[in-house]
Amino acid sequence: MEFFRDGDVLFMRFLDGDDLLEGMKQALKDQGIRSGVVLGGVGMLKSPQLSFYKGSGVYEAIPLDEEVELTALNGNVATIDREIFVHLHATVGRRGGEAMAGHFSGGKVHMTAEIAVKALNKAMTRGFDNRTGLKTLRFE
Repeated sequence: MEFFRDGDVLFMRFLDGDDLLEGMKQALKDQGIRSGVVLGGVGMLKSPQLSFYKGSGVYEAIPLDEEVELTALNGNVATIDREIFVHLHATVGRRGGEAMAGHFSGGKVHMTAEIAVKALNKAMTRGFDNRTGLKTLRFE
């Protein structure tokens, strides 16, 4: 993976076989970004892990055992117990033009992917919410 920073924007380019989520976390850590907004992402993925939240802390996997186009990626960066947490949602395109979307929980890059994150000055954390069963965003 390669990246550069221009002011408060971090731009990342991933290479074939890179782990997208782990690579993002490492670049954010290297740049000291602990709070931010994912401006967008495009590229290709191999068998990405998408899921749909069913409630009570349970996610239902959306099986995608194929190469897909990453057509949209958005989310945010916060911390949980002082560790960087990247919350992402993705829309991917399958051969033939069918689109699928959901919570992005991992996947390897196929060929390339490009992602931009805007760093924020305000700290954001996540904490467990009893009502939803999720670790929801909190502003400090």
